[in-house]
Amino acid sequence: MKESEIIFPTIVEMFLKEGTVVLGDDEAQAVQKFLEQAYSGQPCNEQIVYALIKFYNAQQEFGNAKEVGQAFLMMDGYNKAILGELSATFLSLNEMDTYFSLVKQHLEKESQLDDLEINDVAESNVILFPKKIKPRRNIANFLEWGTPEQLEFLQQARFHDIEPYFEPFAVFLKDATTSPFVKSMIFELLQEKKVNVVFLVKKLGLEESFNPSKVPLLSRNTFMEELMEKLTKRWEHTNPSLLEQVLVIVQQHLFIMYPFQFPSTDTDLWSEAYSQWLLQLYGESQQDDAAINQEELIEATRFIERMEQAQQNYLL
Repeated sequence: MKESEIIFPTIVEMFLKEGTVVLGDDEAQAVQKFLEQAYSGQPCNEQIVYALIKFYNAQQEFGNAKEVGQAFLMMDGYNKAILGELSATFLSLNEMDTYFSLVKQHLEKESQLDDLEINDVAESNVILFPKKIKPRRNIANFLEWGTPEQLEFLQQARFHDIEPYFEPFAVFLKDATTSPFVKSMIFELLQEKKVNVVFLVKKLGLEESFNPSKVPLLSRNTFMEELMEKLTKRWEHTNPSLLEQVLVIVQQHLFIMYPFQFPSTDTDLWSEAYSQWLLQLYGESQQDDAAINQEELIEATRFIERMEQAQQNYLL
């Protein structure tokens, strides 16, 4: 469902290209005001809906992003870019099952006759487990699929034999240009299946070979648990709102890095770096912890900014 093309103001175009990091407080408010007013007048305009969801995600207003996205989809407004943007929304809300359902509906509505694999062979009702997925498109071209379709396939693959897909997964993992978010999803799937095969992984300027069966699950990451605990103790009573936001951000960064790890395991350093970085986004400041090496703190902050930029470039 489309409406007339819209020409965004320069400041909105700047946000869409570079994110909120280039906006001051007044500029961010101006972008929000413009997009919300535009949305109220054209709620079915794909450009506006995409931009508004992207802005809400950047501001950690995931509930608003979800509301706008679902309203658009309910009006039969299926759009790959919007579904891609909503992946960040539902991930942050821990509602990926709902997201996968939306993706499935979208794919069912698409007319991709040139890519569909036609199978006229009658099949028995009895299927041995584990069974092999029959993807709608050639799995050898997994690298070329859109992100929503890749995610929908990976969700289905959890219930099936994935050995036939090792080769296309390996091609995707070693391609430095592909989504680090999808790579993390693939690696988690390989871990769940206890795959004892070495894969070369390239993402975010990093390159290393990993055996999924030898890497600890992200859910059992002691570094993450310790960092979350320190951030919670630091902010749960004085600023619970900031705590909620920083915990979401840390989880997103850990996931987009996976299976790689942060450049340092010093959780005191990362607690300070994430706290100072988020406070600065709100124009606030706090006295530096004298126990933290300032050069390491600067490097950690730069790393956080790179993760935020990578998330905007690929997750969305």
